[in-house]
Formats: sequence, C-alpha cells, structure tokens
Amino acid sequence: MLLRTKVVLILSTVVALYAAVDHLGQRVLIAPSFDALERVEAVEDLRRTTEALAAEIEHLDGRCQDWAAWDDTWRFVEDGNQAFVDTNLSRTALLGAHVDLLFLCKPGGEVVWADIHEPGGGAQIQLRDMFPRGSFAPTHPLLAENTRPGRELGPEHGRVAGLVMTAEGPMLVASRPILRSSGSGPPRGTVIMGRFLGERMIDEVARRTRVQFAVWPLDGADVPERERGFLDQVTSSPEGVVAARDAELLDVYGTFPDIQAAPALLIRASVDRAISMRGATAIRYALISTLAAGLLLLLVLLCVLQKTVLQPIALLTDHAVDMGRREHATGRLDLRRDDEIGILASEFDDMLDKLARSRAAVVEVARAAGKSEIATGILHNVGNVLNTVNVSASLVADRVRNSRVPKLQRLAGVAEQHGPALGDFLVRDPKGKHFGPYLTELAKLMATDQESIARELDTLNAGIEHIRQLVDSQQTYARRSELREPALLSQVIDDALRISEQALPEARPAQILRRFDELPPLAIDRHKLLEVLVNLCKNARESMQRAQCASPVITAHLRRTGADRISIEITDNGEGIPEDSLVRIFHHGFTTHRAGHGFGLHGAANSVTEMGGKLAAASGGPGRGATFTLELPVEVPQEV
Repeated sequence: MLLRTKVVLILSTVVALYAAVDHLGQRVLIAPSFDALERVEAVEDLRRTTEALAAEIEHLDGRCQDWAAWDDTWRFVEDGNQAFVDTNLSRTALLGAHVDLLFLCKPGGEVVWADIHEPGGGAQIQLRDMFPRGSFAPTHPLLAENTRPGRELGPEHGRVAGLVMTAEGPMLVASRPILRSSGSGPPRGTVIMGRFLGERMIDEVARRTRVQFAVWPLDGADVPERERGFLDQVTSSPEGVVAARDAELLDVYGTFPDIQAAPALLIRASVDRAISMRGATAIRYALISTLAAGLLLLLVLLCVLQKTVLQPIALLTDHAVDMGRREHATGRLDLRRDDEIGILASEFDDMLDKLARSRAAVVEVARAAGKSEIATGILHNVGNVLNTVNVSASLVADRVRNSRVPKLQRLAGVAEQHGPALGDFLVRDPKGKHFGPYLTELAKLMATDQESIARELDTLNAGIEHIRQLVDSQQTYARRSELREPALLSQVIDDALRISEQALPEARPAQILRRFDELPPLAIDRHKLLEVLVNLCKNARESMQRAQCASPVITAHLRRTGADRISIEITDNGEGIPEDSLVRIFHHGFTTHRAGHGFGLHGAANSVTEMGGKLAAASGGPGRGATFTLELPVEVPQEV
C-alpha cells in the first residue's frame, strides 16, 4: 500500500472515530437534557391550564360577589318583586353574564329563585341531586356556613367557590352570603352561581393559555382506555405525569379538585414536542459540522504532508527504482531542501555519482582484463544497495507517518478558532490552561521523533558511503478488480430465498411463487445484490411469522423494465406496514417491531443507492402484507 494511501486511511479513520464518539456523547448527554426541558415545559403548561380554570372560578366568584352585595338582591330575597325578575333574572340577562345556573336562597336554605339551563342559553334542565329547586339542606356544601339569622359577617365570610360534579358534567360554582352593598349584615340568604365546564369554556381556556387540553370526571365511565392506565399515577403524584403519545406530541396528566378539595377531574394537556425535535436537529447539525470540520482538517493535513513529506519521499523512491531498473547510475535527483529528506536526497545523489564512477572504473578494468564476471559481481552489489536504500526509505516513511503533525495541526486549529481572544482563552478558559503544557509536551515528542529520524538518516548515510554498485529492483502494486461480474439474477434470487430460510429455521415453511422473465447473464455487483435480497426475504419471513400466517407465501417477481434496467419485487402476506410508517421505513434506526434495530432496511437502501438503483416499499396496511421493489441498472457483459 502506498504511503499516501496509508496516511489518508489513518487520518480518515481518526476523523470518523472522533465524529462518531462526539455524536454518541451528544446523544447520551445532550439529548436527555432536551427531553427533560420538554417535560418541564409540559408540566408548566398543565399548571397554566389549572391556573386558568382556577381563574375562571375566581371570575365567577367575583360575579357572585357583585350579586350578593347588591341592595336589589337583598330586597328581592325579602319581597320577591317581579320587576327584579324581569330586569335581572331573564334568560337573556343570565346568558349575557355567562351564567348557566343561578340560585337565590333564604338563610334557612329555602330557594327563592332557581334557573339551570344548558350552556349557551339552551333548554332548562334539572340537577336535583346537587341543586334541588325547593330547599337546600343546612349542611349543603354550597350553602354559606355563616348565613344563619342574627350572625354578623364580612364579605369574605361564608364564601364557597370551586368545582362540583353533576349529572350533566363538571360545573364551576361560587356561593356568597347576601349582604347590603355596604357589606353590613346580617346576611339575608345566599347567592349560588354556576357555569358548566363544557367544550365552549375549554376552547376559551385553551385559546388563552395556548394549550390544548381535555377533561374527564375521575369517577366517570367515559375516560379513554389509555388515560385509565395513568389514573393511579396521576392521583398519587402532585407534580403531574408526563407520557409521550408519539414522536410529535407529549401528554401531561393532572387532577383538579372539587369544592371539598378532593380530586374530581382528570386533565390531559397535549403539547408539541418542538424542544426535542429542535434538540435532534441541533445534534444532527453538530454531527454534520464535525464531519465538515474534520474533512477540512483532513484536506489541509494532506496538502501539508503531500508538499513537505510525501511528495519528496515519492520522488526519492521513484528515482531509486528508476536507477535500479536502468542498471546504471547516471542522473541526479537534485532535490534542494534543507531538512532531513534533502540531506538524504543529496547523499543519494553523491552515492550515485560514486557508483557511476566506480562502475565506469570497474567496466574499464573488466574490459582491460576481458573478464565479464567482474561486471556481474558489480551488478549484484548494486542490487544489494537498492534493497538497503528501499528499506531505509521505508523506515523514514514510518517515522514520518507516526509523527505528531496532526496534533500540532489541531492546536493550530484551536488558535485560529479563538483568533484575537486566544490570550483570554489561554488564561481564563479551563481548557486553555492546558494549552501551554500540552504544546510543551508535544514539542518534546516531536523533538524525539526528529532525533530518531536523524539517527536513521545517519545510519543510511553511513551505509551509502560503502556502497559500490546498483542493480535493478522492481516494486509491484496490486490492482483492484472490478466489483461487477456476470450473474444470472434468477439464481441470485434463489440463493437469497434459500439463505433467508436457513436464517429462520423455526419459522413455518413458506410457499415460494417465482415469476421470472427470461434474462441473460447480466453484469452486476452480485455480492451486494445478494446481501440486499437476503435482507428483504428475511424481513418477509419474519413478518409472516409475527402475523402467524397459516399459509405463508412469498412471491418473487423478476422482470426487465428497460433496455438497461431490471426490477425485482419481493411480496409477502404478513403483518403489513401502517401508512404512517411507509415514509420512514428506510430511515436509520426506524423499525415497526420491538425486536428490530432499524439498521437492515436502511443499509439495504444505501447499498441499492450505491449500485445506482432505488428501493421502494408498498403495503395495503396492517394485515395486508407488503411489497418491496428493487430497481437496478444492469449491462450485458461484453464477449471477449
């Protein structure tokens, strides 16, 4: 392998490993922080929702207080005049006040006025269990405690506000003792107001809080099955319970108490998972940025190494090989450099001059003596010289390849990154304080490397001084063979079906339906195609196994779709693929079953793309099987 290739492989591996470790670290350390922040925001949204409901109760209580501290209400409870009814207790007046329930009671609980209607001014309804129209029991929770005759109390005494559960659904209620407008007593009764917590109010609260939520009575039968699974956790957790519904929505559950401070409503607030999505985007961007920076650093290092090390060594090596191939020592490299490689090249040129003169002298002696054996011995010695030179050059190249130049480049990158603020970074930043010691240690290591290379060059120069002859030396390079090879595609499909069957020996044997067009051997990357087909056939068998098909069937269809394109379809009658999963079926890490890892189809799609084709999936939905279609470019092999 060429030195340049080795350097490229090593640097590329370092960059790839760093990017992988950095990405894994962000996935492990950074991504959970986005999820945690998203959950905190979800709990905050639930809190704002409950606070908004509490604000609705406070607003209703304020309206109830206005009625309770109204002199007209005080007089109406006593004399029941019709003018007050016509003016203030009509359906239109109550609708304008956003009140669905209004009760005016005397101190003993006797109902003077009662009206309950559906939200939005609908028909009148009865709520006898909680709101009897005749008389309230003295112990009724909404009947003001301090409204008995003869008791003096302020406007905040006897106040009751909160939530009650009725046969028509949850209702926000408030009750206040009826006093004079001056706030003096004794109370003449109680005002009770209520408003149903229906869709209209929920929409109003959702619009104000910008949080979509839903409510269900805790003891009701209409709680959805999924929400029932969280009831125990919700009722025992004061902070709320957060659960991901899918990749786009996050649900947070809490409770809302009634007027007796007992949990009465289950609240589910649904929020978008925008934070975690942005976190995932940031992590992907960081990975791309790291790879881009690594690629840029790789190119810079390659340029520096190419110019300062690799190119001179390549010239020296080619020159040495050329001298050995031509079997004479004429020609100089003239590599004018002031470093170790320049010294090596100069000594090599001097060696060639000496060898040329020695060879000329030996040839002259051989001609004079007429003995060709001398020339043969000289050429043999020359061959030994070239072997020694090549070995020494390889040792120097190994030293250069393992040098600390990449670390020095990274330090230079850090210095360029901080620019004018480098001094502040070195003094204040915890990482910057290690910059100086690290640079000192790196200088020591590079000095050690330089001394080692100098010793090798001294050894090489000492050997060159004693060399007399050169002989031919050749270096061979392996050529990479083409990946495409002629293959019968029907045979490749049969091999994939057989291998996938052997991979799942416990599965029920499947009936194989082959629909193959007659095709000649075509040039294609057989091994890569076989890998993709094995993956598709194995997935089909696993799908039918999970669906417990009584008669599993795999249909393999091979046909030509153009002059230079073919299509291969693998169809099964397994569990099928949901529609929302089809668009993500080839994404890295995505899988439709618990035991999968989401790597197989992603790798298969990448392999097909590398071969210049495309891979598509189709399904009628769950329980209707699936079809994977592979389209590839092919060519007819040229006959020799």
